[in-house]
Amino acid sequence: MLNALSVFLVGGDSDGQTRAARSLERQRFIRATQIEWNGGSVVAWGHPEQRRVEDCVVQSPLGAACCVGPLWFRGYFGRQALASLLDEVRATGRLEEGSLRGNFALFLDTGEQTWLLNDALGFIRIYTSADGCFFSTSWLAVCAYGQRVEPDAASAIEYVLLGAAHSCQSVARGVDLLPLGRVQDFRRRSTWQRFPRGFEVQAPEFHSLDEAVEAITGHLRTTSSEVASAFPGRVNAALSGGFDSRLIVAGLLDAGVRPRLFVYGDADSADVAAARTVAAAADLALEAIDKRAMNRGFPMPDIEALEQSALFFDGLPSDGIDDPGADRHTRLQQTADGRIALNGGGGEIFRNFFHLPNRAFAARDIVRTFYRGFSRSVFRDPDGLASYEARLAASMRNIVGMSEVGSERLSREQVELLYPLFRCHYWMGLNNSVAVRHGNYATPLVDLESVRLALRVPLRWKNAGALESRLVAALHLAVAAQPSTYGFRFDAGPGWKARLAEWTTCARPARLRPLINATRRSLQNMRIAPAVWQRYRALLPGEWRMDSLLDLIQLTDERALGRALAVEVVWRRLL
Repeated sequence: MLNALSVFLVGGDSDGQTRAARSLERQRFIRATQIEWNGGSVVAWGHPEQRRVEDCVVQSPLGAACCVGPLWFRGYFGRQALASLLDEVRATGRLEEGSLRGNFALFLDTGEQTWLLNDALGFIRIYTSADGCFFSTSWLAVCAYGQRVEPDAASAIEYVLLGAAHSCQSVARGVDLLPLGRVQDFRRRSTWQRFPRGFEVQAPEFHSLDEAVEAITGHLRTTSSEVASAFPGRVNAALSGGFDSRLIVAGLLDAGVRPRLFVYGDADSADVAAARTVAAAADLALEAIDKRAMNRGFPMPDIEALEQSALFFDGLPSDGIDDPGADRHTRLQQTADGRIALNGGGGEIFRNFFHLPNRAFAARDIVRTFYRGFSRSVFRDPDGLASYEARLAASMRNIVGMSEVGSERLSREQVELLYPLFRCHYWMGLNNSVAVRHGNYATPLVDLESVRLALRVPLRWKNAGALESRLVAALHLAVAAQPSTYGFRFDAGPGWKARLAEWTTCARPARLRPLINATRRSLQNMRIAPAVWQRYRALLPGEWRMDSLLDLIQLTDERALGRALAVEVVWRRLL
C-alpha cells in the first residue's frame, strides 16, 4: 500500500518542495511513484516494509489515480477500485459518493478533471500550504514546505487540551486542512462542495426498531463482506468489553471472516476479561496486550527517542509522543504481513454520544457538556476560556452548515451530526491519519451511509445502547450473549439500571457539567505526577512555547502534558 501523498503545483516554491521531500524521507518514507500532469506533479510514498504499492496506483494514457489508505468502490478494492472509479469519473464527470467507502486520501486525473480528496468524513487528513501550491497527507511535510512556521495559538491550545485542533486551522499557522466534504480541484485552482445539501437526510425516521436494525445491519453486512473479499484471512480486529468492537466482530463473523483478535489491558482489566469470553464463544484466537508491561521493557525515551517518535506519528498525535515503544510496536504488529487492522471507533453514531436529552441546544452547550474537562485557571489569558468556548462553538456551527449567529440553536439532528462531523472528523481522524502511515487501517462502522442511517433512528432507541445491542445480536447471537463492561449482555439489551443511569446523565444541565467535572477532579485528586513534570522539563529546559498560553501545572491529565511536550519537541527539533 501507499502511506503518504504529496502534490506540488506549478508556480509553487521549488525549494519548499525539496524541503518537504526531505521531511518525508526523514519520516522513513520512500518514493513509490510520481505522476505528472500539465499543472504539477504528485509523489506517492511508501515504506520499505510495505509491499505491493502497485495495488494503490493506476496509470494509463487516459488518466491516473493513486490513494493512501484502504478504498472500496462499487465493491472493488485497491487497483480495481481505482480503475473503475477513474473510468466512471471520466465518463460522467462526477463522484458516486454512495459507492465510495474506506478511509483514504485520493488523487485522480482523468485528463479533464484533476482532483485531490479524502473519504466523505475526512478521516485521512489532507494538509494545504499557505500559498495553495503544496498538499500532503503529512503535516510535517507541509510545515517543512513553508519553512519557519509558527504555532497557531488557538489551535495549539485545543490540541493540548483536547487531543486535536477542532477547525481547519492546524497547530502550525498557515498549514490548514482540506475542509470536510470538499474536493481540491487543481484545474480550477479551487475547491468545491461534494455535499451541497450537507450530510442531513431527507428520508423519514424509521417506523420501528426492527426496521432500523434491518437497514443498518444490511449496510454493515456489505462493509464486512467488502473487507472479507479484500483481505482474505488477513483481518485483525480490536476487541474490548464495549459495544463498538463487539459490533465489528459480529459483522465479520456474519460475513464468514474469522479475524485475529487483540485487546489492550492488564490481566485484571475488565476489557480483557470480557474479550476472553467473547473470543471463546466464537472460537477465535485472542492476544491480550499489556502496553504498560511492554513499555517497562523499553528504555525511558530521551530527547532523540522523542524526536523519532514525533517523526513516526507525524508530529502531533492525540496521545502525545512520549511512547517508550509499545504504541509504535503494536501499530506495526497489527498491520504486518499485509493485514488490515479494524477498530470500532465511530460506532457511537448508534448511541447518544453526548448524553443529552432530545431537544435543541446552543453550540456552547455542547462545548460545556463535552469539551470542558479542565480548570478555567489553566488559561494564561483572563479571557482565554471565553475565547476557547466561542471558537469551538463557531466551528461546530460551521461544520453543520449554520451561520455565525451566536444565539442560533442546533436542532437535535444537528446535535447528532456533531459526533461524526465534529468529534470524529477532527479527533478520530487524527488517529486514523497516523495509522495509515504504517499499514492498512479502517474504522468501518462510521461512513457516509451509516451516518445517514443513524440519523433516521429516533434518539429514544439509541439511549443506553438499546439500538447497538440489537445490532450486535442481529449479526451474531453468540457474541451478543456474552457479558459486557456495561453491566448487561447485548442479547438482552439494557435493563432498568442502565436506562436509569442514562436518564440521570442526560438530566444534568449543560451549564452545570463543567462544575460536575471539576468536583470529580477534586474528589479524585487528579494531578500530574511530579516525576513526570520534572522529567519533561529536564529534557527540554527553559521556557516552552505553550507556557505563555497555558499554565501547564494546572493540567490534570498526563496525556495533555505529553501533548505540550510534543509541541515543544516538534518546534525545537523538527521545524
